[in-house]
Amino acid sequence: MHIKHLESLKFGLAIVIALVFTATFTMNYFHEGTSLSKYITKQLELDRVKEVEAVAYTDMMLYADELTPVSEDVDLTEKAGSEEGFQRSQQIRFVDKNVTLVLMIVAWLMLIPALQRKRALSFIYLLMGMYLALLSVCKGLNGGSAFSEWAVPAHATRWLPCIALWLWLYLKPSSAENPYRVVKWMLIVSVSMTFATHGMEAIQLNPAFRDLLIGGFETISVTVFGPVSEVLLRLIGVMDVALALLIIFFQRKLWFLWMAAWGALTALSRPIAFGDILWEDALLRSGNCLIPVIIILWIYRKNTQTTKV
Repeated sequence: MHIKHLESLKFGLAIVIALVFTATFTMNYFHEGTSLSKYITKQLELDRVKEVEAVAYTDMMLYADELTPVSEDVDLTEKAGSEEGFQRSQQIRFVDKNVTLVLMIVAWLMLIPALQRKRALSFIYLLMGMYLALLSVCKGLNGGSAFSEWAVPAHATRWLPCIALWLWLYLKPSSAENPYRVVKWMLIVSVSMTFATHGMEAIQLNPAFRDLLIGGFETISVTVFGPVSEVLLRLIGVMDVALALLIIFFQRKLWFLWMAAWGALTALSRPIAFGDILWEDALLRSGNCLIPVIIILWIYRKNTQTTKV
């Protein structure tokens, strides 16, 4: 494959990652913090109030539960005051905001070709991918919303492209085509995982998707009743799952084009349905649209090269 074409695809992938980290930082800065900081502060708060000991003691006294032996004179007073706990939580959120700020700046700096050619700097993308994957894991651990435990595969278009770009920049093989095939397949798998997971959520009537569907129709003055919204949501889910399976076995430009258009529509539907306040949500999901576009360009270039030969 032509080197210049590959360089443009690589640059496009780096832009997608920079957009994702821009959204991650802005959502962190203007809202409650990342799922990682929420998880850490939650665990520290539970430890401060001795929640585990209190539950074990209550179970023992009420139900004679001996699975977790606790002394009857156990000290259940808080380890620290609420003010101290609040200050500690604020410190964690401060560090969290600065971490996402640094990662956003680095993501945009890595668009500089000279930096991308530094093999050692390629590990930055590996760390970025691991960080985004960790955010997804913490979202699942935090819970609080339907299907949050599916966050890791649902967010695959955020963290897996980072790892793919690391591999792309790090490997310098004698045969240029083989590692690029691996990178392309990593991108395909990331899109497939995200669409399949969202499809399964839609089939099982994720309340957030249902609200989004109803809100989207309301913007064009169309009222969608409960049963109708359920049928539409399940049909959308079947479509997403079907596309996710098809692209694994047959790579066709038309399918990726449909996924790119649908990914853009679903991302933009958030600020459209619920107001401009959710523009960061749309930006965070930019990979759902742009990763399929990168794959389309990849396939188009390869088909063009084959035709010329």
